[in-house]
Amino acid sequence: MEIGAASPPRRLVALCEQIGRDQVAVVVHDFYGRLQAEDMMRLFFVGMGDFTEHEALIADFWWTAMGGKLGQPRAFDILARHRALGVTAEALQRWLQLFEATLREHLPPELAQRWLQLALGIADVMRRRLQLGE
Repeated sequence: MEIGAASPPRRLVALCEQIGRDQVAVVVHDFYGRLQAEDMMRLFFVGMGDFTEHEALIADFWWTAMGGKLGQPRAFDILARHRALGVTAEALQRWLQLFEATLREHLPPELAQRWLQLALGIADVMRRRLQLGE
């Protein structure tokens, strides 16, 4: 390419496309298995029954948070749902630890870090809006 020549158009690739829909589902499934394996965390899911639909909802949530589009858009009210569950600062911190471990196990470091940054931002909003403190 010569100096001053037009650059070829660049296409920014959304994080969801870099990770892929199938891999998002794998991460979500593994993560919810980890949550259910812990005494403190499993209490938030008592009475939920089959996790298949919940995991699909959460995979859709992450897909859209990473820039993806859904054929049938869903409404996500994570604040109301977590408020109703009585989520604590301690539980949120443990959620983040388990989520980070899951991401790092399933994704290349750069993609794991980018997805984790989204999760940290969401956790920060939840802390403030649900008044969880540190």
